[in-house]
Amino acid sequence: MTDVEQLEATWEIKDVLAVNNMTERFGCAPTSRQIHVLVVVPRKSELGWQSARLRPHIYDPGAKYFLLEKEVMDDSGLPPSRLMLYCRPMFHKQIEFMLKNVLEEGHLGWILGSPGTGKSATAMAFALTVDRRAWVVTWIHVDKYLGWRCVRLVGDERKTRVIDITELKQVLEFGDDTKHHLVLVDDWTAADSFTDLTVMCTEWFLQKDIVMKRRLAFICSVADRGKISDNLELMTRAMECKLWSWTLDEYLEATSNDDIFNNVFPYLDASGLSSADRSTIVQTKYHYAGGSCRYMFCFSTARVMEKLSHAVDSLDVASVAITGPRSSLSLNCVFAMFKGTSGVSTVLHVVSGYAAATIGIRCSPEIIKRFMNTNQGSSNPVLNGWMLEMIFFSSIREGSLDMVDAAGNKTGNWMKGTLVVSDGVPSLPADRHIWIKPEKWNKGGYDAIMVDKGKRQVQMVQVTSSHTHAFHINYFNSWLKPLSESRESFKIQALDIIFVVESGKLKDFVISTVTGQGKLKSFGWEPFKEKDRVKVVGIRRREDGTLSQMGANAFQLHGITMRSC
Repeated sequence: MTDVEQLEATWEIKDVLAVNNMTERFGCAPTSRQIHVLVVVPRKSELGWQSARLRPHIYDPGAKYFLLEKEVMDDSGLPPSRLMLYCRPMFHKQIEFMLKNVLEEGHLGWILGSPGTGKSATAMAFALTVDRRAWVVTWIHVDKYLGWRCVRLVGDERKTRVIDITELKQVLEFGDDTKHHLVLVDDWTAADSFTDLTVMCTEWFLQKDIVMKRRLAFICSVADRGKISDNLELMTRAMECKLWSWTLDEYLEATSNDDIFNNVFPYLDASGLSSADRSTIVQTKYHYAGGSCRYMFCFSTARVMEKLSHAVDSLDVASVAITGPRSSLSLNCVFAMFKGTSGVSTVLHVVSGYAAATIGIRCSPEIIKRFMNTNQGSSNPVLNGWMLEMIFFSSIREGSLDMVDAAGNKTGNWMKGTLVVSDGVPSLPADRHIWIKPEKWNKGGYDAIMVDKGKRQVQMVQVTSSHTHAFHINYFNSWLKPLSESRESFKIQALDIIFVVESGKLKDFVISTVTGQGKLKSFGWEPFKEKDRVKVVGIRRREDGTLSQMGANAFQLHGITMRSC
């Protein structure tokens, strides 16, 4: 090959061939009448990488915790900080799926779950434990608005760089034909901006190597990847791994580890009491974060409320009815996936109690119907309680609400009224009643207060789906006392405390613990007999389990009988 710098502008191809003794090889030389074109192919430039040493990591199927050091999180698209993972059952399920179904059997893997399930962190843990003597692991964290963070694990080396779609082919075809290649695409969605990425990765995966293996898995930021052609499913031998969202028990178990608890403590701020016991701190934040460990461990309570409020305000019938868990990321955070009644199936559910109550307060009856149709099949009383709150607040805002006893007989009703969200004492009109929902959550107190200043009546309501519930009088008195000292004060002639319970649990419902006896004496409640004054009312489920249109003569919603006004 003649160096391009040695060529003279007047040279013809025959001259080059002669100089390099190539005439004999080609059999003849071009004539002078022929047009000669010299094509100089530029050398392919290699991608530049930042490189660092990487220590070995081992996966233990029986481990309870897995440490991701800061240096393995940097430049990966994941939070650049040290992360101690609690190895809940879903952690091991995902690791075993990626090891057996993806790495060993060669299926195209799809890791699915609602935001905050822990899919990405678990996938990174898996990537670190792959045998790098035989495998090269390429991690690509995609983003709609930023460059894609690429991490390559080769032997004892960790390489990083930012790439885009023009460099993807070169990343996939990295040129080492002595090792197998595993590619993990993190934070994938079915967005149009990732179409080329999906096509290129899938085409690369489908190429057959005689000796070396190609493996591919998408770690999705959504619970459902959308409609996929049957032909593509068969060609790629695709398999899904659906992961359930976090439960309260898993949060409690995770935070029993001092390292984890101390690391996430700044975000467990919902109770406002730094001196509260660990269980109370976690349970209070759970009301807001629900099944999302990202909300639980990575965001303050105020930020979680802001994000969920924005998402709920963005809800519309089309998004819930048509796209559901595949909706935009702002809507996607309203959903979570939990274990169904069979213990194997998955049920799509609203993510938290705060989200459910916010939907009940702000959304239309049509939206509530859509959620009712979607959020079914759970045996978890906590999830049922969230739905009950959603229904309750929607009911008192949009229509009148009947209370029933264990036999289904009507025992009273609440009329439609204005709903105010406040932890204090709002302005109380004298000519009509209003409903007050506390902004802060406390596990032992009330969920709503009905105040009729004109009739001098107060009703404090606790909604529960459990068989038992504690009665902490201090929580109720903590609102009544400020009322009596405020400018809105009036002499309460009728104070009722009402527990709203599912009809199936009404007969056996028990008030388990009573504390703060005597605090309601000034309101006419005899000390140590408060438990006898509490009203327990049932709710009954309509057979079809759905909502009727507002404006119908009457309908029932999860057992609460509603009538249009």
